[in-house]
This record gives sequence, structure tokens and C-alpha cells, in this order.
Amino acid sequence: MMKNVLIIGCGLIGSSILRAIFSKKISRNIYVYEKEKKNILIIKKLKTKCKIINGFNNVPNNFDLIILCTPMSEYKNVIKKIRICISNKTIVTDVGSTKELSSKEVGNLLNKNKIWIPSHPIA
Repeated sequence: MMKNVLIIGCGLIGSSILRAIFSKKISRNIYVYEKEKKNILIIKKLKTKCKIINGFNNVPNNFDLIILCTPMSEYKNVIKKIRICISNKTIVTDVGSTKELSSKEVGNLLNKNKIWIPSHPIA
């Protein structure tokens, strides 16, 4: 079991991941960063006991897993904001549909000793 998981963006795919992590008891603590008020209302109705955050300054810096579920055009901004939350043991992944550009961009923003595993929502 993981201790801390962070889901960034909790629309259709992010909320599906949230439900799976909660129902399978994959993590003790699930944090969600979401800006859209309608998505926040949906998340609250799910009753997954996740912690909805509005920034990254007052959250743990020892996440086991961070999942980017934002539009790919936001990756650069998101990575810059979450760098303080990423340790050398944190696995960072995404649900974007293409990999060449996102992997290059994220790779340039993260240190070489950080773990970046590109993913796909179908997988």
C-alpha cells in the first residue's frame, strides 16, 4: 500500500483513477488538485475521503505517486508547481494520449534522478 498519492486534474479520467485507488485501497492518503468547481462538487459526492487541495505549499513532499490528468498543454506549468512535492522515490506519470512531446518536456523539467513513467489512459 502506498502512503500518499496525488492526482492532478480530476475530470473524467482523473476521477476514474480516484475511484479505483479508493476502492482497491491502494493508498492511505489520496490528494486531489482540481480547479474546476463542478469537478470538485462531483469529487465530494463520490465520498472517497480524498483531500482536495488548492495549492502545493502545504502538502506532503513524500508522494509515492503523482498522476497528471490535466490537458497536456498544462504539463509544463504543473511540473513547475509540483517540483517541491517530488522526491527521488516519487513516481510521476500521466494519462496523456501522446508521449514524444510530453516526455521531452517533462524530462527537461525534472531532474535525471526523478522517476517519470509515461502512461496512457487505455492502459
